[in-house]
Amino acid sequence: LSPKKIYAQKSKTKEAVIIGAGIIGCSIAYELSKRGVKVTLIDKNAPGSACSGSSFSWINATYPKKPYSYNLFSQLGINAFHIMQRELSLDIKWNGSLEWSTSMQDQEKLIESVNELKSYPKYSPTSIIGHKKAKKFEPYINFKGNENIIFSKADGAIDPRGAISKMINAIKKNGGSVLYPCKFEKIIESNNSFSKIKTSMGVLKSENVIFCNGIDVDDSFNVNFLKKPRPGVIIKTKAEKNLINSVVYGPKIHAHQQSNGQLIIGEQITAPLEENSTDHLKRINMHFKTMIRDAFDLDPSEILVGWRPIPKDDLPIIGRFKNKSVYIAVMHSGISLAAIVGNLVTQEIVDEVDSLLLNDFRPSRFF
Repeated sequence: LSPKKIYAQKSKTKEAVIIGAGIIGCSIAYELSKRGVKVTLIDKNAPGSACSGSSFSWINATYPKKPYSYNLFSQLGINAFHIMQRELSLDIKWNGSLEWSTSMQDQEKLIESVNELKSYPKYSPTSIIGHKKAKKFEPYINFKGNENIIFSKADGAIDPRGAISKMINAIKKNGGSVLYPCKFEKIIESNNSFSKIKTSMGVLKSENVIFCNGIDVDDSFNVNFLKKPRPGVIIKTKAEKNLINSVVYGPKIHAHQQSNGQLIIGEQITAPLEENSTDHLKRINMHFKTMIRDAFDLDPSEILVGWRPIPKDDLPIIGRFKNKSVYIAVMHSGISLAAIVGNLVTQEIVDEVDSLLLNDFRPSRFF
């Protein structure tokens, strides 16, 4: 998948400005810098300070990723992360995921979803297992005798802040600049040759300006590409003994444990914003004790609320916007897709080829 291996031609593009230093913006800037493009990556706060830093950080190509073009894209995302992991020594645990529901009605829906997934020409390895087999993967999880547990073998869990830090180090090593806090304010001028933007640190001009600024993208262009952003609570604990090996997605919460012992826990519901951090912790702690056998009280290092950008049709938004010098890359599944998006956007910008894999995700579908 590496563009470096696919294309030997010299880079035609010399520069790019990337707005938003989450995992998508950093991946694009990293891949461009590998190809000799002079990149300037900006963020209004700090790299990884928005959605990427407060995400559940699950890399997957599971059944909710549909239609097939989106699911295949996500499968390629897993493959691309294996390559990036080798390049940058990223902290990713590839131990798969387990998902289950308590009611038989919900279990039947899960089985239907898996069968639909398996009807695709290509799909990520997925099987339905019982609680005894699941216990071999996760001895501390209370599966309550469930016989319909989805095991997605290829899934992984990443440390997004660590990944962003390593990408930024590589970008700088490759001659790129990372500016923050540097807030995008407005587009001053834009045509097929270049775009000029005003930022809190001055005016930037480039033949490629790439917007990876998540929930801010609608305001950037005065458009309506996104649904109302949905907040999600993530609890990150202090280092604990090894409790969870894979990504576990239970009836109320989902969790995984990073290699440093930190538990990452999210919940299925949209965060009730009228509640404070203490309320979030109390609610999630109760569900955690139901899920984990002999569980202790959670000892959080952070209680985060992340605002996820969700396109109106739930599909990624990737491609040129109205002229050749403006590009958009915004999506809900940024963690899963970051590596493949970095690859394909770089090919489109540097090699001036249109990737067929991105046809269903163009911004033009909204106007």
